[in-house]
Amino acid sequence: MIFFKSFYARLSLLFLVMVLLLGAVSLVIAYDASRHLFDEVEQLLNREYAASIALELQPLVEEGYYEDNIYEAIHYMMVLNPMVEIYLLDETGQILAYFTHPQEDLIRNVIDLEPIKRFLLNEEYQLILGCDPRTESSKKPFSAAPLVMGDQTGYIYVILRGENYDRSLSQLQSNYYIQSGLITFIFALLATLTVGFIFFFLLTLRLKRLSQGVRAFQQGDYDHRVEIGGSDELSILGKAFNEMAQSIEEGIEAIHKAEEQRGELIANISHDLRSPLTSIRGYLETLQLKGNSLSEEEQKEFLAISLKNIAGFQTLVEELFELAKLEARQVEPQMQKFSLAELTQDVVLKVLPLAQKEEVQVDFQPPLDMATYEGDIALLERVLTNVLENGISHTPVGGKVSIVLEKEEESYVLTIADTGSGIAAEDLPHIFERFYRADKSRNRQTPGTGLGLAIAKEVVELHGGTIGAESPGQGGAVFKISLPRVL
Repeated sequence: MIFFKSFYARLSLLFLVMVLLLGAVSLVIAYDASRHLFDEVEQLLNREYAASIALELQPLVEEGYYEDNIYEAIHYMMVLNPMVEIYLLDETGQILAYFTHPQEDLIRNVIDLEPIKRFLLNEEYQLILGCDPRTESSKKPFSAAPLVMGDQTGYIYVILRGENYDRSLSQLQSNYYIQSGLITFIFALLATLTVGFIFFFLLTLRLKRLSQGVRAFQQGDYDHRVEIGGSDELSILGKAFNEMAQSIEEGIEAIHKAEEQRGELIANISHDLRSPLTSIRGYLETLQLKGNSLSEEEQKEFLAISLKNIAGFQTLVEELFELAKLEARQVEPQMQKFSLAELTQDVVLKVLPLAQKEEVQVDFQPPLDMATYEGDIALLERVLTNVLENGISHTPVGGKVSIVLEKEEESYVLTIADTGSGIAAEDLPHIFERFYRADKSRNRQTPGTGLGLAIAKEVVELHGGTIGAESPGQGGAVFKISLPRVL
């Protein structure tokens, strides 16, 4: 019974039942059609049979009907053709005499004349069945012809397939149809089942592959894919499964990557928070223990260093909250129209003290034909500040940071290039990740919190733009910010 639990077995069983039903119906239809064919052929071949009998009997009934006058003639005709039954009818259809097997009686004595009249008028040789006097409802092929008997006109009515013929035919016909029908049906059944089972096997084989793919995927084999050819629904289903599997696999990889990033984030936050806290605690403990022995200048220096660490600690926490809100899209930009050129000039003036301290030149020539831009001016100022400070901090003494603002067909493009040491190829894909530093030691002397470029990326994407970085072969780093002109 386990076999019938499979889809292939149930589909094959259903197909077998349908074939058997179809074969049985076909046999019944063929049997019935053959009977009508025999009737039609019988009537067509013996259409003039009654007319021939009437021609022979006409001289014998010129003066009127007398059975003795025609008995010998009809008896002779019956001997020549024992399968027919001959009836002599009057003008109303009443049976005057009949000539058939003597032991068989009539069930009806009146014949419906309507089929006889249609037969006599039928010029297209269509099958017309008439009443059988020996049965209540049976219709049989016949031949008929008018016969003048004295002062009335009657009919010769010949049943072409009498009771003797029917009995003999039914016996032979049953054996014939059973043998030929069964042989034909068995051959057709075997051929159909063979083709059908092969077809169903091929059809369910693809379903089996799909089922195996789902089971493999369920068991953790996320690389498994199904190969289903064709362009039908099964192939579409197979392609959909592969796409779904690919999407799930990518999602799982993203989850693993997010877990790794979460671990790194926790480690980075712990490191970046522990360092200032340790420094603050050390200086405060020193002040507590040796406050009376320290000079006023030393006390001020310790307090200044502690306040600087606290400020850095506060900046780190604020940027973490800011980045989290940006990544969760909980920041609603305050849109207003302003000049990008003026905003860039203001940011350049803002970072100029840092550039002078680092002895780095900042070059920006505002374009004259720059139209206004609609965006959140505070957020975009933060982006420019972060990118410029990053460029200045990585440019050596005597270096240069250049800013170019251009208007393209569908966007404004801001390019910030420095003459620093550039970005290593392995670091380029990660520089916009939070806490990522090319300096893997995470030395606190390296400026910044490691969140500035991550915040810049989120702000630019919030405005529908893109930000990217590259490091040309001649050295330095180039950051390109593209903002759509229409949001």
